[in-house]
Amino acid sequence: MKTVLDVTICTHSLGGVGRWVAGLSRGLNAANPDHTSLDVPETHPALSSPVREARILPVPFWTRVPLLRRALYDAGHLETTRAKRIRRFIGTPDVIHLSGVQPFGFGRNTVVTFFDDTPWTAPDSHAEQTLFYSRRLEGLVRRGASVVAISEWTANRAIRLFGLPPEKVCSVGGAPDEMFTPGRPDPGSLLRLGLEPGRYLLHVGSFVPRKNIPFLAESFLRAAVPGMKLVLAGLERWGDQQIQSSGSIVCRDDLSDADLLSLYRGARALLVPSSEEGLGLPVLEAFACRTPVVSSDGGALPETVGECGLVLPALDGDAWVRAIRDLASDATASDLRSMAEKHRGITWEDVGRKTMMFYSRVAKTAESL
Repeated sequence: MKTVLDVTICTHSLGGVGRWVAGLSRGLNAANPDHTSLDVPETHPALSSPVREARILPVPFWTRVPLLRRALYDAGHLETTRAKRIRRFIGTPDVIHLSGVQPFGFGRNTVVTFFDDTPWTAPDSHAEQTLFYSRRLEGLVRRGASVVAISEWTANRAIRLFGLPPEKVCSVGGAPDEMFTPGRPDPGSLLRLGLEPGRYLLHVGSFVPRKNIPFLAESFLRAAVPGMKLVLAGLERWGDQQIQSSGSIVCRDDLSDADLLSLYRGARALLVPSSEEGLGLPVLEAFACRTPVVSSDGGALPETVGECGLVLPALDGDAWVRAIRDLASDATASDLRSMAEKHRGITWEDVGRKTMMFYSRVAKTAESL
């Protein structure tokens, strides 16, 4: 069975969505030798795809001819010819899986990824571009596309939101990158960041409204734990999230993967106060490093955390202040670490196999109609 996954979003999105799609790409390539991960570089000029196994759609020759380029760009020729060029490049797959900002291309069957429902339930928390492509995704689903969801929670939301029969939706989950493992943090990384192992709390994620980062910073300052710092690690910013490094709060948007690994390994705990998450990939990354987790009850987070971390009401300031103060206790931190060590997650190869099984079901159902 010939399958294609659109991985173009991995260059646009530096947060959890991009990391999830890149992980799925590795899993699918391991599961099916006839799978292709496709990147369309014309949507991200001058940037290279981080997906090593991706096949790159050739850019039309006329984009290198100044006079032609201007005229054809203005006429929208890149967009209107994209699907045809993709079909010529990879043929017509049995399944094409669209997973990002540029729904395009043709397959005998179409699958889309549903990350969460906030573009519909909380549109004010998203940029207009995200809302535009969410409307396009909904259009694809209304026209018959099947849905891959990143958790059981998001699967149920997709079923309700679009009025789908359960067999049209598959929850495949997610996994941490294989680089996230237990161990000691690199002393050089923490030294450069001005941190000491076990003397900081960590938040990993984009600076967007639903992450509740101002709430987290306020709760941390109210807790006033002597000698403890709060590290906010995130690359993407949107909305009014304007927190800057000051005193005991450290904001970093320049971290390498090696730095991020050291941050997880050295953290007292990962804090995730989001109002809603479709999965919560940082939770899985923390568990892989045997790092304690304190999470909100927003969206799929209780499902992802399970019994391996502490789950609190999303915006209960008093509860979060108490939890942060309790983390100063070695006994509490040790208990939470023991809980994290019990987590038994899945791999991207597992996710790839489950997704490929869903592709097969989608294709067989279509053949029987």
